[in-house]
Amino acid sequence: MEFQYRDKYVATEEPIIIGLPHEPARMENYEEVDTLLGGQMDAIIKEDVLSTEFSAVTTTGVTIQRDYRKVIAIGLGAIDKLDSVRLSEALGRMFQFMKDTDTVRGQILLDTFPVDMDMLAEAVGIMAEISVYEFNTYKTDQAPLFSEEAMFSITSSEAVEERISRYRKVGAAIAMARNFSETPPNIMTSEHMADKIAAIFRSHPYVTGEVKSAEALEEEGYGLINAVGKGSQAKPRLVTIEYRHPEAEGHRPIALVGKGITFDTGGYSIKTKTGMPEMKYDMSGAANVIGMIHAISEMSLPVHVIAVVALAENMVDGNAMRPDDVYVSYSGQSVEIKNTDAEGRLVLGDAVFHASQYSPSLIMDFATLTGAVVAALGTERTGVFTNKDASFLAPLVEMTKHTGEEIWQLPISEIEEQNVRQSQVADLTNHVEKPGRASFAACFIKQFANGTPWIHFDIAGTGTSDKETPYGPKGATGVMIRTIVKLFETGDVHE
Repeated sequence: MEFQYRDKYVATEEPIIIGLPHEPARMENYEEVDTLLGGQMDAIIKEDVLSTEFSAVTTTGVTIQRDYRKVIAIGLGAIDKLDSVRLSEALGRMFQFMKDTDTVRGQILLDTFPVDMDMLAEAVGIMAEISVYEFNTYKTDQAPLFSEEAMFSITSSEAVEERISRYRKVGAAIAMARNFSETPPNIMTSEHMADKIAAIFRSHPYVTGEVKSAEALEEEGYGLINAVGKGSQAKPRLVTIEYRHPEAEGHRPIALVGKGITFDTGGYSIKTKTGMPEMKYDMSGAANVIGMIHAISEMSLPVHVIAVVALAENMVDGNAMRPDDVYVSYSGQSVEIKNTDAEGRLVLGDAVFHASQYSPSLIMDFATLTGAVVAALGTERTGVFTNKDASFLAPLVEMTKHTGEEIWQLPISEIEEQNVRQSQVADLTNHVEKPGRASFAACFIKQFANGTPWIHFDIAGTGTSDKETPYGPKGATGVMIRTIVKLFETGDVHE
């Protein structure tokens, strides 16, 4: 999608696209828009030709200099309720309407949106990328993507181009993560994903990276990643990307860690025929972490970040791990395998401990980890766990109010600490047949944080959506990218 920028309305053949609040007189350019509507704005709204109802999209026609022009209005509802989240949702519906109606040209009058222009420009930049996201499929008759054909004029009395362009980078990073997750697993293998990540970051300023091969992982003692990946012909990889802005020199990094199971059969604890489809999404944690550091580096944020993604395919063959096996982790702790379908916590154990070797001030990991978190919180909230007290999460919770990516803290206590040590033959066990499995899985990962402050995000319910939302289509969501990038942008994360 291309944008052109103007500082005032210019009569063209393009449809006119406006925001329409309950109180239209509070528009910055009310008189101009009323004139375009022939002085009939109030009457048109009263007759429900155009609706001010939140997120409703309505259309009408007007005659301007004897030429017919189409007007598209997105309802904004009450202005005092129009925060960043509702604004994003309204814009998402607006862009989706234009995609659904094949409206590939238009002039968007930003001054009709009576909100802070910085907030509006940010939302336009992100939603232009993600609300109309489409995966470029492998169909032989794939139609051109809307985003490749669309070109809109942005009209604003304030300069907005720089800010919109800035936040399109966040939207593009979310789209990148979705592309990783949507790619079929016979293509997006652990090896291919590692190569693709390396290619993406090869020319980024302030970025260095490393990809550990299966041979290196075995030689260096990453026993848990190898245990999960050794049953597949596509061998595991551990990818580390470091972004260090010169202004962050001397600051300890923050580590972002992602679970990258490129396909999960469950191993010998095999999934059911209904449980295995869509397991290509089991690498969404890793995909989203790559999206996060890509946006951070593209925006040139003055921070120091380590991104670590553990990539493996959980398959079945004569060399695959079995229940009752014992493996030694990179941390030196031994782990008894009681369920080969509890593999995500294993690769994260090695990856989180690997991240701790960089002496970060904070480790955050992201994983489609447990069905239990979905049972507890549904599909609208991400489960969050930490080895600190609840107040430690306050800045993060506050940030989600801006992004709409809701999180909910779940507990880790002495109950889980005892349960992860129930093995009679090893230091830890990866599974117990007890309720509270989301907390158990989080506690298992906690054993590898090496004393570093740590936050675990279980995105099993939020990493995908089973329906279209204002934020995009059914499928991968790129959840938490917007929140984490905003946290790095606005918070003093290195304190």
